[in-house]
Amino acid sequence: MKNGPYSFFKGSNHLFWSDFAGDWQINRFGGSAFSRTWIEGDSHVYNMGAYLNNAGHVAFGFDDYDDALVADYQYDIWRFCISMVLDAWQNKKFDDKELSNAIRVFARTYLKTITSFDRVDLFSCSFNQHNTCKPLSRFLAKTSKKYSRERMLGKWTEVSDGNVRKFRVIERKLSSVDAETRRKISQAFQGYLRTIPEEFASVNELHNKILDVAERRGAGKGSLGLRRYYVLIAGNTEHAYDDLILDVKQQKHPTAFAYLSDEEVKEYEYNFENHAHRHAEAYKALAEHPDQHLGWLSMDGECFSVRERSPFKNDFPTVMLEKTKNYYRMAAQWAEIMATKHLRAARRLNHSVDQYVFEATINCIARDREEEFAIFTARIAKSYAMQVRKDWLYFCEGF
Repeated sequence: MKNGPYSFFKGSNHLFWSDFAGDWQINRFGGSAFSRTWIEGDSHVYNMGAYLNNAGHVAFGFDDYDDALVADYQYDIWRFCISMVLDAWQNKKFDDKELSNAIRVFARTYLKTITSFDRVDLFSCSFNQHNTCKPLSRFLAKTSKKYSRERMLGKWTEVSDGNVRKFRVIERKLSSVDAETRRKISQAFQGYLRTIPEEFASVNELHNKILDVAERRGAGKGSLGLRRYYVLIAGNTEHAYDDLILDVKQQKHPTAFAYLSDEEVKEYEYNFENHAHRHAEAYKALAEHPDQHLGWLSMDGECFSVRERSPFKNDFPTVMLEKTKNYYRMAAQWAEIMATKHLRAARRLNHSVDQYVFEATINCIARDREEEFAIFTARIAKSYAMQVRKDWLYFCEGF
């Protein structure tokens, strides 16, 4: 977190929620029960990335649901735009005016996407190399060509003399576990199989057989200190590169949980068995093709989310955005992706009432106020980014 204001921002989500939860400014373009949807809860530029979705496409979108919860849509917008400022300052590619314009492009595009969405395939559409802006489509094309399951398995695993695949020991990243931990995970795995679709939970000689377990270390900033394991399981065939890596991660309450009202806490506890269950429901709500291995397990009185580690996991390198027009294109693309996922989640959240209530609410609030919304968002993003930079300096002095 000492590396820079953006790194500090990524690892201090609790400060963002402490400063903004219940802020009166949320009422200017939201603040109602119907402006709520599933949000990522920790949105920032590098919490969007490439992944292989369940339809077999290399897509781009949210890739971290640890802090996801139901809340006002603006929290995701504010946090993401603050990260745009911090990231741009770090990359030193754009001046203040260009950065302000990029945030306004983001804000206007978000509203436009919400209020004029007419796709009939809302629950299946994905953002891939064929329907995204030039900077992103090129990135996804390169990712599709360069990455593969074989490449991922080659990085994290090795095949022994007995033709048995196991995890490598990688300093500060991956280490072996003791027999007791392996036993506990193997035992808890049976409970996990009951949380995924029946067609994927069948245990036979091949599929879902645990081949190895390792402890994952040093991944992420906000999740440091939580227990995390990689579980290697056999795929559906005997192919050498058909095996899967499951990411088993301890889940605590989302950061914003501490700032919920008593009524919201009761609603949360009524709807979710545990925080890993909440993680899975958020993933299903926001994703177009949720991971078929998505589920959870309990071990040592703690809950753990389970999801497949994508062979195409990759971050878009913002440092490569050098032309202003490409930066604006990417700002619009980020906004379209966020708006689509918010809209999809709201439809699923409100299906028993009025599935169109979210976009109707935003349309009513922001009608003919697009420019006001854009200026307002830019002001919040830039002023709070300056506060983050001050907080980071205090943090560095403290160490």
